[in-house]
Amino acid sequence: MFRKNVSFLVLIGLFLGFTGCKGKNESNGDSFLKEGKYRNAVNSYTNALKKGKVSKDFYDNFVIAYTAAAKQTAKKNSSDDIIRNYVEQIHKNMPNVKKAATLDSVVAGLSEIGVAQVKDGYEYEYILQGFRNLDSAISIAKRGNVNGNVPKAARDEAEKAIVSKALENSKGTENDITAEYILLEAEVVAPKNEQLKKALDAVRVKNRGTFLIFAEDIIGQRASRMVDKYGYVLAFPILSIAPTGITGEIQIWNATGNNAVFEPNKLKVVSKTGEEAAGKYVGRGYCNIDRVDEKTGMFKSVNQPFKGSEGELRSEKTCNAQIAFAYGKDFEPAYVDYKDNDNNIGRKYFGQR
Repeated sequence: MFRKNVSFLVLIGLFLGFTGCKGKNESNGDSFLKEGKYRNAVNSYTNALKKGKVSKDFYDNFVIAYTAAAKQTAKKNSSDDIIRNYVEQIHKNMPNVKKAATLDSVVAGLSEIGVAQVKDGYEYEYILQGFRNLDSAISIAKRGNVNGNVPKAARDEAEKAIVSKALENSKGTENDITAEYILLEAEVVAPKNEQLKKALDAVRVKNRGTFLIFAEDIIGQRASRMVDKYGYVLAFPILSIAPTGITGEIQIWNATGNNAVFEPNKLKVVSKTGEEAAGKYVGRGYCNIDRVDEKTGMFKSVNQPFKGSEGELRSEKTCNAQIAFAYGKDFEPAYVDYKDNDNNIGRKYFGQR
């Protein structure tokens, strides 16, 4: 009798397993999800996953719970760091999702969260998170072949808000350097925005002769992956841009942390469409160095002339040189790049009048 009962229970167990029987933790998660207790649902589903026994619908509900918990948190405080953890779990479990409706929920949820993070105006870090969530929503919609209009509209809304704020804040600054940094923060997430491009062009013209350091301790976040405080920083004290060429004086500051050789012939001007034209050193090159004064025994700053077409560019010092670029009439210069043999780089945008 005992053996028959055991056999019967085993058969029942196998049947329930094949039909996707839900354990206690997963069932509790389902109940919490229906009741709107999303964090509780997440916890129950997590425990169910640890047990290793879940139904065929588990991952869809699990992802929906995480999405709902993230949305709920964002409504209260869009800068809450737990949102990032929730979003990471959404992406981690997305490959196991089977229903299109779940993808729709995720796309709508990430869109809502992203807009909240951007428009609430907290630290720049959370604004960047918001745009990452919006871009993820667009990507998920595209890959899953679900409605992409919602995330696209949400991103347009967020971009409009961040650009509007940047334009307003840049006009209220004490100097043009700060104005460019503010606009650059917005450019990171809205690189194609025409209003922003126009504002950047105008302020960059004013800052042609000024060093701009793209560094964390200056703006809170790096505003450009192209240039930072550990590379070369460029400025043009004198600059003339003509239809077929550029002439002027370039100044370079060595922020690489090592002594280097400045070779103006390695400069290149890049057009708006990505074309390049090589630079040419035309004379009057010198570099600033500290040298011991024979009379006083003290260090003093002096300008040391180039040797040939190269200058001794010491760490945290500058070099100046007369340079020229030649190009065709259809070439629209956008910026100048400099790269040394160790791939340390510098970049300076001209702006447009």
